[in-house]
Amino acid sequence: MGETITSPKQKRIGAVSFLNTKPLVHSLIQSPIPDIKLSLGYPSLLSDQLEKEELDLALIPIIEYFRQPNYRIIPDICIASKGQVQSILLFSQKPLSQCNTVGLDSSSRTSQALVKILLAEYWQIHPEFVDCSPNTQPSNHEADAVMLIGDQALRYQKDTRYVFDLGEIWQQLTGLPFVYACWVGRSNAKLGDIGRILNQAKDEGLSQIDIIASEEAEKLGFSFELCHRYLTKHIFYNLGSEEIDGLEYFYQLAQKYDLVPTDRSILFFK
Repeated sequence: MGETITSPKQKRIGAVSFLNTKPLVHSLIQSPIPDIKLSLGYPSLLSDQLEKEELDLALIPIIEYFRQPNYRIIPDICIASKGQVQSILLFSQKPLSQCNTVGLDSSSRTSQALVKILLAEYWQIHPEFVDCSPNTQPSNHEADAVMLIGDQALRYQKDTRYVFDLGEIWQQLTGLPFVYACWVGRSNAKLGDIGRILNQAKDEGLSQIDIIASEEAEKLGFSFELCHRYLTKHIFYNLGSEEIDGLEYFYQLAQKYDLVPTDRSILFFK
């Protein structure tokens, strides 16, 4: 059962400032809605702000949903991959079987959990984990391997001898999509029709991918082709039944490795 979204004044929402979130928030940035105050930040920061009730709703790493008892998900919207994602990468100068330490980008806890699960389940290795800055250049880090996410991962795609795409490895292991983030709020939040607004923003963003890719390519120093291909071939935004199956399986594996509590369900706002 879900919780009913009811009325309200200005709502504080937060989204990640990565390329892959732009189709979800582009229209909110271009045509601000008086009832919504949008802020942008790193995934882990947004998660903390939502937990502290500094935000009413946030586009947060999905692991954070499973770690809190009173959260709900806005239906039909997510950031997901169905194979290669290109922006969640594990870099290494040597085979992973020879890696004793792995540096983890500190900005996203879902990606940290995903790489821990895949190293254990797919590669069957159990290295030591250390934090690394989101701005780390993989080839310059002291760890044997480094996991980076978002725009930095896109930037350094060919920085080391070995590069593993974690979206692709997840799909090979499970046959399922992987959901990285959803719009999440507290179950008692009175969000009015924000679910409709965010779904409309998603539809508008997806209809303007050419514009978004052009704008972001200029900002990030990437080619238009890279941005457009990434947003249309590697990232998916609809939270359907397959994506929910992927969410449920990720939760099962996260429980297995003590990364989340054991009593969570996937619940939606109505």
